[in-house]
Amino acid sequence: MDLRAFMRLSRIEHGVLTSLIVIASYIISGGNNPIAMVLLFISSLLTEVFLFVTNDIYNMEEDRVNRPDAPLVRGDVSIRTAWVLSLISVSISILLNVVGVVLNYLAPWSIPILVIAIITGFSYNYRLKRVVFVNNLLVAITSSLTFLYGLYAITSTLPTMNLPYLLFTVSLLATMGRELVKGALDIPGDIKAGVRTVANTYGITTAIVMAVAFTLTAVAVSPLIIILSLNEPFGFVLTIGVVITDLILTYICIAVLRRSDYADRFRSVSLLAMSVTIITYLLLALLILITR
Repeated sequence: MDLRAFMRLSRIEHGVLTSLIVIASYIISGGNNPIAMVLLFISSLLTEVFLFVTNDIYNMEEDRVNRPDAPLVRGDVSIRTAWVLSLISVSISILLNVVGVVLNYLAPWSIPILVIAIITGFSYNYRLKRVVFVNNLLVAITSSLTFLYGLYAITSTLPTMNLPYLLFTVSLLATMGRELVKGALDIPGDIKAGVRTVANTYGITTAIVMAVAFTLTAVAVSPLIIILSLNEPFGFVLTIGVVITDLILTYICIAVLRRSDYADRFRSVSLLAMSVTIITYLLLALLILITR
């Protein structure tokens, strides 16, 4: 397996971003131990590798239609190699987390959060991607747990009003919206692979309306993030990001309701909008870290 095929199969860039979000939550929640940050970064990255590789393994039928240039479909990587890579990655990820807890670098509750992310992500890849609505929910939960992994690496707090929990909630809602629209765009491949989505089960219009409802709910919840962030040093940075994200999400919701052919742009622009908040979240964590 050449390096380019490995990068495409494992989506390393997504894993790096996920790992940075985890570290940001760790810092914003009060953590500052560099060893803990390294453990969190590597375990998060390897978990993402496991989930993306197993997704491609179980997703080959859809990819033959929707992603014919995928590494496994093209034969750039063998199924056996992909399995070896994924199993080694997840094993090291869990091991690093356990070692971090044993050596008191990470809080014990980080282990269940990591395991939940692995289970929900793999359950989606293995079978539940074919179950209507559940498939979207599992993707949203798995991707949003990154905000909680960093939090629970430093504390055992119950669900409460703090930035990581609010960002988890908003991310879950916004990702639900994006996934529902994605289903409306991938109908041919999903039908061929036996994947039931809201779009191919209840219609594209229903999927679009539900996507808009979830996205606007995320926008409605987001002012709570602004209120809390203003109590943080440099919180205005995150506030700016949230406001920009809200404006973009509101605009694309109106646009996709007016024109169903806007769905493809909705998917890409919503990701861009969410990225604005993520970037400012990372910047907030960096500013807190260097001035602590």
